[in-house]
Amino acid sequence: MISLLPLIAILLATAQEVPVSAPVFPPPVSERDVARLLQATAFVRGLDESALVKLVPRQSGLNFVGCPNCDQGRQENQLDWSPEQIDEVSCRYCKHRYPSAQYPMNKAVTVRNPRGEPQRYPYWENAQGYRYFFAAKRDDQMREYLAARARDLALLSVATGEKAHARRAALLLDQFAQVFPGWCYHYDYPFRQKEIDDGNVPPAQFRRGYRTARWTWWAYSDIPTQLVETYDWIRPSGVLADLSRSRGVDVPQRIEHDLFRNAADQVMANREESSNMDPTAWHALVTAGRVIGEPRYIHEVTRKLRHLIQTRFYYDGFWYEGAPSYGAQTLGGLTNVLGLLHGYSDPANYKDADGTRFDNLDLARELPELERTRTALATLRLPNGRPVPVHDTWRTDRVRARSSRDTSTPYLLPALGHASLGGGTGAEQTQFHLTWSGGYGHAHADNLSLLLFSQGRELLSDLGYTHTRYRAWTLATAAHNTVVIDGKSQSFGSLNAPSDGSLQYFDAGDPHVQVVSVDGTRGYPGLAKTYRRTLIVVDAGEGRRYAADLFDVAGGRIHDYFLHGDADEPTTVALDLPCAPLANLLPPGFDWQPTRNEGETGRASEPDYAYGFLRNLKSAPAPADVALPLTFRPAASSGPALRVTLFPEAGSRLVVGENPAISRAGEDDAQLDQFMRSFIALRHESSEGHSRFATILEPYAKAAFIDSVERVANTGAAMVLKVRIGDRTDLIVCGADEPVSVAQGASHATFTGAVGVLSLRGERIEHAFALGKGGWTRGDDALQATGPQSLSLRAVEGDTLILSGPSENLPGAGEVVRVLTADDWVYPYTVVASERQGETVRLRVAEGPGFTFDAAAGKLHLTAFPQREHTGAVRLEWTTRASR
Repeated sequence: MISLLPLIAILLATAQEVPVSAPVFPPPVSERDVARLLQATAFVRGLDESALVKLVPRQSGLNFVGCPNCDQGRQENQLDWSPEQIDEVSCRYCKHRYPSAQYPMNKAVTVRNPRGEPQRYPYWENAQGYRYFFAAKRDDQMREYLAARARDLALLSVATGEKAHARRAALLLDQFAQVFPGWCYHYDYPFRQKEIDDGNVPPAQFRRGYRTARWTWWAYSDIPTQLVETYDWIRPSGVLADLSRSRGVDVPQRIEHDLFRNAADQVMANREESSNMDPTAWHALVTAGRVIGEPRYIHEVTRKLRHLIQTRFYYDGFWYEGAPSYGAQTLGGLTNVLGLLHGYSDPANYKDADGTRFDNLDLARELPELERTRTALATLRLPNGRPVPVHDTWRTDRVRARSSRDTSTPYLLPALGHASLGGGTGAEQTQFHLTWSGGYGHAHADNLSLLLFSQGRELLSDLGYTHTRYRAWTLATAAHNTVVIDGKSQSFGSLNAPSDGSLQYFDAGDPHVQVVSVDGTRGYPGLAKTYRRTLIVVDAGEGRRYAADLFDVAGGRIHDYFLHGDADEPTTVALDLPCAPLANLLPPGFDWQPTRNEGETGRASEPDYAYGFLRNLKSAPAPADVALPLTFRPAASSGPALRVTLFPEAGSRLVVGENPAISRAGEDDAQLDQFMRSFIALRHESSEGHSRFATILEPYAKAAFIDSVERVANTGAAMVLKVRIGDRTDLIVCGADEPVSVAQGASHATFTGAVGVLSLRGERIEHAFALGKGGWTRGDDALQATGPQSLSLRAVEGDTLILSGPSENLPGAGEVVRVLTADDWVYPYTVVASERQGETVRLRVAEGPGFTFDAAAGKLHLTAFPQREHTGAVRLEWTTRASR
């Protein structure tokens, strides 16, 4: 038999001849951290070395294992482990401990691990057949704890210069390297049966979405970054070489090959997803690649990062899922990865398989698109600093948000599909938000949903994101400030069945009147023939603003216009209309049961199901065509309030009640029914299937300021409202294709056009606003506006659109234009500059434009997300405004 000892001795001697003089990444530690690190590592420093390494689990753990003894907490995340009770986990709510005689783990899953060795996963099974792996939960938390303590020991060694701490970290590293190749692949997801895979799993059989994991529950995090950092920081101490000599094995090689490369190659073998979690995996890959000297990892990350930035952001810079929380997560992750890559150079003579080589890499300079993303995220914020809750956005993100903003100005995120109207400074800021973003992941059924922030409060709220059992409610259309058709939630959208709205016009250039109008029929495919909301925000003086909210719906039979009050503070709805108790708004015979956990989010798409969350209901027939005022006000104290003036149509009914507020429950399932949010719904049932909701929204700090509101009858299809504020009267007209005449004072005012607002004090015109073809006339006074302007698209050169065709005028800087395709898609842009050069017009836009255009072939291709293609003629259109 040939002895391997001489070879081992040579290898170990060679390893000692090339010592690592310094870590790749400087350890983030100083003398002031020593006391904290000593406390954190007290338990692992108090064990003898044999007991320490025995703590490392010999098989992979599971994260999502809930407490069957109580219904508190959320997302199967109630159990904790602590070193004081090594063999147990306990519920942080009911304090029940596992293993438990009440819930015995008397069954087991038995498999062979990737090395062919038998492994046993015991579990308790409930009456429904759902399995609880308490021992695997313990193993998972021990893994997490020991990896964190190894990192702490490495930092403590650097801070104190004591090799004993580095040695203990090395022992943990080597033990993980020895057991990790035998850890089973598994599927670990909340409220779904856990799956332990038998044997080795080839990459072709990995589940989509990185759902086949080993180190954690999600393979995006399957590279043990804390241990990679530990390895980097203890290498200069020499303890790894000492351990190699004492064990007769190349310990660094074992750690790098059996642990780091093993995990990294598994992660890299997953199918490309281009998701918000990619930067998490890339951060770990770059860290590992730089520490162990593997340039292949760096090149792989760089390729994927470039692809993600080119394909997963809208042309206005926003992340494709639309939710600011996920946009911020992705941007933060990408920024961290770019920081790790900055200045990187490949080893001498290295060239990657694709022929590239990096020297002093600077991707941040190469990819300036991310600055547009930073600007978009910074823009989409409420005055209190919280991100605007589009789709799955955490209400608690305000804790991590930037400081509150001092000034509000109107803005449009044209590719995302979101507008904010209003203004003000300090405590008097008012923002009316309208969203029409499509659904491409983490979406809510919230097309044409409204949010109102004023006087420091979210007076019309959005519930945002939750992992509680009521998540289905937060997703449903009925939970948002929009219109529900026939009790059904809108489509959640996808690439194949998009739900995006279409901007009709946006104008915020006038100091007194701001307007946005959006078509949202894609939200109700096959049902809505008309689904359009127009918001007109008017400056009422003295820092006050109100809005006329006009919502037209055709299709279906029952239309419910929802408004939901503050979700952060208890509110009540005050009104003079006598109401009677109402049991529910569910169809007869509907056997409603609340969702049991987050895994039942699909119920949000079930017709009528969301209406079961509406509670403590009162109802009354609503008087037709006359003002019906009501007020959302704080329940327990004075403070900002919102007066809502409705103009119900014949056959309408008002419903007032409450629904779960979610956020005040603190992500605890057991608390959800204790915190409610006030709401109103105006239901209109029409045999013709058409509804027109007209509402005045009047936020105020101490006292309402509008004296009266009336709807003015007219023979055409236009909506006409008259608003009186002291000695001022505002005439608001929307949709006047034919002239509409309104009596006011000694004469009539006549308007034609899309939107008109005329403010008078006595007989004097204080301000006039006209959008669309036509304008105002009153006596000898006239304000004329030209109609929509249109030009044909001929080419794209950088950020400039090349156009042709006649036009009475060109759009100015800051105005919004719309690119219209032959198949009715709308892509809005903000004008930077425009000029006519002979027969062509050159129009520079702020957002990109994020598409290419082949005029000869008649093909427009979005290079930005979602890479949609259109065939046929393309034109540019804008709506003109006149005001004085």
